[in-house]
Amino acid sequence: MSERLQEEKRMEQIRRKERNEAHLYMSVQVLLEDSFEGHQGNDLYDPDKVHYRIYRVKKQTTIQELVEQLADSLNYPMEQIRPWPFSYRSNQTCRPTLIDLESDLHKTVLDVSENQNPWNVFVEMVPPDSGLQSLPSFDKDSDVLLFFKLYDPRSKRIHYCGHHYMPVAAKVQELIPILNERAGFLPDTDLVLYEEIKPNMVERIENYSEPLEKVLEELMDGDIIVFQKDERDDMYDLATCREYFKDLFHRVEVTFCDKMIPNDSGFTIELSQRMTYDQMARAVAQRVGTDPYLLQFFKCQNYKDSPGHPLRCTYEGTLKELIVYCKPKTPKKIFYQQLSIRINELENKKQFKCIWVGPKLKEEKELILYPNKNGTVADLLEEARKQVELSENGTGKLRIFEINCNKIASGPKEDTLLEALNSTGTKVYRIEEVPKDELNLAEDEMLIPVAHFYKDIFSTFGIPFFIKGEPFSKVKDRLLKKLGIQEKEFEKFKFALVILGRPQFINEDVESFMSLQDFKTHTSQASTAPRPWLGLEHVNKAPKRSRFNFVEKAIKIYN
Repeated sequence: MSERLQEEKRMEQIRRKERNEAHLYMSVQVLLEDSFEGHQGNDLYDPDKVHYRIYRVKKQTTIQELVEQLADSLNYPMEQIRPWPFSYRSNQTCRPTLIDLESDLHKTVLDVSENQNPWNVFVEMVPPDSGLQSLPSFDKDSDVLLFFKLYDPRSKRIHYCGHHYMPVAAKVQELIPILNERAGFLPDTDLVLYEEIKPNMVERIENYSEPLEKVLEELMDGDIIVFQKDERDDMYDLATCREYFKDLFHRVEVTFCDKMIPNDSGFTIELSQRMTYDQMARAVAQRVGTDPYLLQFFKCQNYKDSPGHPLRCTYEGTLKELIVYCKPKTPKKIFYQQLSIRINELENKKQFKCIWVGPKLKEEKELILYPNKNGTVADLLEEARKQVELSENGTGKLRIFEINCNKIASGPKEDTLLEALNSTGTKVYRIEEVPKDELNLAEDEMLIPVAHFYKDIFSTFGIPFFIKGEPFSKVKDRLLKKLGIQEKEFEKFKFALVILGRPQFINEDVESFMSLQDFKTHTSQASTAPRPWLGLEHVNKAPKRSRFNFVEKAIKIYN
């Protein structure tokens, strides 16, 4: 225990000393050539992704001492390594630059780095398979350090092909054999060369017979030559490295979230801001594993993290115009949902929500139909026919009613345009199969609306319906059969004719005939006055909250 306490005390003293002397040290972040492999962007590496070898050195350490430390750490003789510090140019690039070992060898790291902390340095080493005992000499006045990248238009990828010292007076064509060898091409392969100047600026080198110092713009150590085979431009999507880097410049990470999943974290893919709607849809469909035409996209609302209006599949803008609606300095987000019908068909259709009830009036279910936008009620009923199960020996004919606060009213005629239908407030539309006895009504027959209530005439509940009017005793028998309940329970029901919200209870002891005139709106009443209806008064034995409620929206609480 005593030894453990002594060790902890010693470590604490070391940490305290490091904190007190922290201002005397700086970090040197070293990159070797293998750090450039696989990099697909501008310059030689991505500072956010690369893994550095970090050395903590005193600011007063000389370059001589730093090189000795690096040689010892990398297990290479000093003559087989050469440091090339990275420096930022005025054109937004970061390239290796020369340390003049003759004049700078005895200067401090702080002075040579110009007080950069951390200081990024590329350490060049003799290739293990080269057989060289030391690095080639480099004349700062007549030589230049060039880096090479190969662009493959087939795979749309960049391959790092090393570096080379070249005399500044050497002609461009002298690079061709070196580049073909590095790429593994035949020596006489025709190449196209480009100079990578800065992000979104890659210029083709035209004159191969001129010296490098004339052809390359402001020739400096760390310049990058990008080359590729000389092939037809129309063979590939990004046929040249210029197009590749232009596409890279416009790339952005976009998160796609499923609109139907609350708080969906989604998935992120890298896309070009120049992409069209079709290109974006194909990229997302490939990730989701579906057809591009079975996806619908929604812009992110201005300064809100929620979906806005849906995008039409004929959208002619670019991805850049879609993501401008996202909050600044936050991940770009677009919402989507998977469809059961193709998006081009959906956009020519109108989404219509209604409810379906079976012949026994026991259950209601929600239907989401997609009739044509310029269609009629007849088209809507035809769409419903595809989703519902009709009675085995039924009429096979459908009809539509309006439901409002558990009361029923006649629906629109079949030739009514869908754009005239309006589900507002508590009003919904209900579709059902026409019973056989209600299919063909005589001139002296009509359907009368029926609804359930208890005590208060405005406290309606249950599933309302229509029934054919006739002598009351026959209506009662028809009601019993339609409701499918026990006679003992049905005996507790009271019946009332409800006109303008006032019930007139029917005397069951006297044989009465239900006059159809009683169920018609009187001419003295306004055209918007509710039609009289037959009320069934009884206790509501259903749960207080209906199992199916298509008007109320649930309150969702997320942890």
